[in-house]
Amino acid sequence: MTERINLVVLFGGQSGEHEVSRTSASYIIGTLQTCDEYCIYPVGITKEGGWFYYEGCVSALPDGSWFERGLIAPATLVPDAGRHFLYVDRQGHTEKIRVDCVFPVLHGMNGEDGTIQGMLEMAGMPFVGCGMTASALAMDKAFANAIFDYYDIPQTKWRSVSETAWLRDRAKVSEAALEGMTYPLFVKPARGGSSLGVMRITATEEAEQAFESAFEYDRKLIVEEGVIGRELEIAAIGGYENPFLSPVGEIIPDRVFYDYDSKYEESSTSKLVIPAPLESEILHEIRQIATRAFRALDCYGLCRIDFFLTDDGRVLLNEINTIPGFVSISMYPRLLRAAGYADAEVLRELIRLAFERDKA
Repeated sequence: MTERINLVVLFGGQSGEHEVSRTSASYIIGTLQTCDEYCIYPVGITKEGGWFYYEGCVSALPDGSWFERGLIAPATLVPDAGRHFLYVDRQGHTEKIRVDCVFPVLHGMNGEDGTIQGMLEMAGMPFVGCGMTASALAMDKAFANAIFDYYDIPQTKWRSVSETAWLRDRAKVSEAALEGMTYPLFVKPARGGSSLGVMRITATEEAEQAFESAFEYDRKLIVEEGVIGRELEIAAIGGYENPFLSPVGEIIPDRVFYDYDSKYEESSTSKLVIPAPLESEILHEIRQIATRAFRALDCYGLCRIDFFLTDDGRVLLNEINTIPGFVSISMYPRLLRAAGYADAEVLRELIRLAFERDKA
């Protein structure tokens, strides 16, 4: 009998997407529990940064009650290449559990931004998803956008603003950031996700509130021109050079822009049309740009790549998300389902890719 793979699933974290992470992890763990080849060890990171091994039902993760049920114990992973273990403190007795692979389900800062990935790379632990560099670059939209500009990957017009400069002279910095930009504009944290801290503005006088909102999540923000057109997404899974790309999906949001509630609330009436009704030339261009962007950031394993299609027929890259939401209604698994992948198959492939990179 083949020995089962010990898989640590990290969830929660200290970002504004803590709750989203718990929900994604609940779905991922629940799906993996249907696969006989894994022993799953859920480890939750609190908003305060505490690490705890959780032994209860995954249904308690989304509402946060996992931490209140007496089924937790302090846990530690160490960046020691000679000790691939999860250390669990059970009332003074330390249990040592072999770790074969780590699955970070940590959306946002201190998880999706290369921090966890760097620790795991230092330890030499196989882990799911993009490496430290790709994670950090994709998370910071100012860096990612600059790289896309360097590679002549088409994207919407954008500017970056630091909180330090803005606080020094709000009027001057705001004027410089907005000069020559065409409304509506979107103001968003440079390093964030799930549309947290994002505001749509239609006039200069709305900028200050939008900047303040974005700076609550990050010390750097991005101002982007709004695009009149269609929102498109594609899922990527695979190695560094030639990832498998799903069919293209089109988001039809139930509000002005596709915000946090549209993405994660079951009551959302936003729709995803798969495959998106597009001409073959447009589909080909989207797939070409997706592959170029994936390579430009040195992505690996999984990511969701988002686009705009303008009313005059231009394809513009929006962003790359290296740990996309993974609940039943999330776009990443739905796009791959349309390609014939069951959710369990997707997760198995991601874990296989983690081991494949480790052997390279």
